Amino acid sequence: MMIRTALSLCLLLALSGFDVVKNETMAERQAQTALPQSKSPLWTKLGKCRVDYDQRKGLYAIDLTPEIKALDGQTIDANGFILPLDGADKTKHFLLAKRTPVCQFCPPGEPNEVIEVKSKTALDWVDDLVTVKGKFTLVNDGEKGVFFLMEDAVLVHGKS
Repeated sequence: MMIRTALSLCLLLALSGFDVVKNETMAERQAQTALPQSKSPLWTKLGKCRVDYDQRKGLYAIDLTPEIKALDGQTIDANGFILPLDGADKTKHFLLAKRTPVCQFCPPGEPNEVIEVKSKTALDWVDDLVTVKGKFTLVNDGEKGVFFLMEDAVLVHGKS
């Protein structure tokens, strides 16, 4: 429980503009790449959106592809790892990440590798891949590095 709370606090730090990915060492990224990842085609599409970070302003920016713009407002499925934002074992507000978390203090991946999720019911925090379905919305929060939101999400596959 304490590790989960620490992870949640770190995610909040990351969402408040702390640039975790740029501070990772190459070895950490290589270790993370060797762990399970979602192979969903959605992550490939999101990964084509170029992310920039303005060090001076402390803001992220994203260049959305037409394919991703077309998903705005659509109901979609997304497969990934649950990273609670509230520190609870059952959560309704979390990040869904492409990559397996490797550090209790660092969210995995880049801003185009996470989706903020608000689910209808609380889901168990599990270490396995889950699939959720909900309304996909584009958001532009360069301060937090959050560009994708899924609302009214429901669990399609995985433990709840």
